[in-house]
Amino acid sequence: MENSAIKTLNDEQLLAVKHHEGPCMVYAGPGSGKTTVITYRIWNLIQQYSVNPENILVITFTKAAAEEMKVRFQQEFDLPYGEKAKVSFGTFHSLFFKIIRRYCGYNIKDILKDREIYALIKNIIKTLGIEGYTDEEFIKDILLDISLYKSNFPQNHDFKPTSLSTIEFKRVIDCYENYKNEHKKIDFDDMLTKCYMLLIDNPTILNGIRRKFPFILIDEFQDINSIQFEIIKLIAKPLDNLFVVGDDDQSIYSFRGAKPYFILNFDEIYSNAKKIVLNKNYRSQENIVRTANNLIMNNQSRIHKKMVSVINANIDINFITPKDKVEENKKIIEIIQSLTERGYRYKDIAIVYRTNLAAAPVVDALLDNNIPYISREQIYNIYDHWIAKDIMSYLIAAFSTKNSEAIKRIINKPTRYITRKAIQQPVDESKNYITSLKLRADLMPYQIKYLERLQLQLKEVQNQNTENAIEYIRKHIGYDEYIKNYCSEKKITSEKLFEILGELQEMATQYEDPQKFIDNIHNFKEKIKESKSCKEDGDKVELLTMHSAKGLEYRVVMVISAVEGTIPHGRSGDDIQSIEEERRLFYVALTRAKELLFISSPLYKNNKKLETSRFIEEMKRDDGNNKTREKIYKFKKEFIDYVNKKIK
Repeated sequence: MENSAIKTLNDEQLLAVKHHEGPCMVYAGPGSGKTTVITYRIWNLIQQYSVNPENILVITFTKAAAEEMKVRFQQEFDLPYGEKAKVSFGTFHSLFFKIIRRYCGYNIKDILKDREIYALIKNIIKTLGIEGYTDEEFIKDILLDISLYKSNFPQNHDFKPTSLSTIEFKRVIDCYENYKNEHKKIDFDDMLTKCYMLLIDNPTILNGIRRKFPFILIDEFQDINSIQFEIIKLIAKPLDNLFVVGDDDQSIYSFRGAKPYFILNFDEIYSNAKKIVLNKNYRSQENIVRTANNLIMNNQSRIHKKMVSVINANIDINFITPKDKVEENKKIIEIIQSLTERGYRYKDIAIVYRTNLAAAPVVDALLDNNIPYISREQIYNIYDHWIAKDIMSYLIAAFSTKNSEAIKRIINKPTRYITRKAIQQPVDESKNYITSLKLRADLMPYQIKYLERLQLQLKEVQNQNTENAIEYIRKHIGYDEYIKNYCSEKKITSEKLFEILGELQEMATQYEDPQKFIDNIHNFKEKIKESKSCKEDGDKVELLTMHSAKGLEYRVVMVISAVEGTIPHGRSGDDIQSIEEERRLFYVALTRAKELLFISSPLYKNNKKLETSRFIEEMKRDDGNNKTREKIYKFKKEFIDYVNKKIK
């Protein structure tokens, strides 16, 4: 090897780079230099083994990652540009689409856009008479089920949907597939399934692709799903020059169909596979790596490895226990302000949470304190969810009895047996809407009785603060019972909807007056619009979910809402596999931090005691070295002095 930078590789990296033929599994922990290993191995194949660059295929999961790896390879190595440009870099979807475009005649215009698929599924469930076609989240859940169904192809006969009953799901997907066939359209998942069937049915085409790409390298192998791996195995045969890099401890995409089985059992699938572990972390300081090790070692389904930091800053992890989410947001602001006084920039800081539900209150706090922020995903505005709109309509109806739209929205939530025909009757809009409805809608006595009870209930809402008003709507008026019945009829779980109700009620605790809460919701929506119109680059705090954080790094990471029911998520229950994936998610969040790590666990939610995430205790367990010490700083002068002393 002639490249001088090769001298910087450690022994394990060098072993991986020098691998020539046959299957090889490289287990690359966080910050271990996996991109370096892949790019150097490409160079080594060309320089040392005279492999034609045209015969090398490099696959990763995102267009950005593929482009980054391509640029890095082309910039770092002293090869003629024409030679370097011949190496194929791409995503699974781009590779498989090229194949079906060439051999099946598909074109870009044949790919359905996301908004087209959404509208199509919405129309299908409406046509089939399935309730909920106006529910955005319901349609998104169906789309996720369809994608999961295809990702398990060809072993998808026993697929269990979560959005619909199995019978209803089959009706929906049959209609969806029929539409695409009739109009000669495909979606992104079809790129995989159609490619697989093409290669199975056409040995000549398959052998041509095998001759084209005898050397295959795959990044982020832990994220691969069944159909992707089936295609790769087909192409790699019979040489099986398959070089895969990944980390089983960062396998976090089961909801997309990714299966850790493939990375955990690679040596069973390929009995002659070489296994290499990259366990040196060049990203994070010692305490972060050590406590992350303490956490992930609690997983049973993993390849045993222990990451070792090469950075000896050894700064304590900061565990925070605010009273509730309101105080948590205040602490976040204090920490950010203290860090910027110290010399950190906003863009050095990431706020990481388990689900997008946590985003809105954090954004609210940042906007109130003029702290710029950015998010790699659309900020989830809880106030746009239909459940939030229902609760807001109850509050509006209580204080604005002439607001017919608000009352129409909630008049049968829970059911009061007021027919659509009755609601559509013209009424005197200058009067109390419910009174006008009783006088002019030709209602039966029992219906009028329900409306009179609603009037009394809305008056009761007027007499309470915001938090208690929402509690009254949920428990006494019967909105919670309505949600249970709604989910029972749809044969879906109610957990997610109750989670939204809980978040909404907690956010309401900041506003004693319901009118001010309603005003804040309107202002929040406007502020979100304004922040979206700002440039997305620059010096800004980054907000992101644990899933979106994978592959990224920051000088400072704040993990918020580290409590049971959130992380691990309540949907995990007692299922060991689900808990282990939640633990991997938390591990990913921790290992994004380079210098400072803050973990916040609020003590109460809606006046109910919360239990700190079990993962916190696991992190603190002694692993034979010094114990992680819990330190809660006041984030003023003491914090700044501490950081000055520890960070050089």
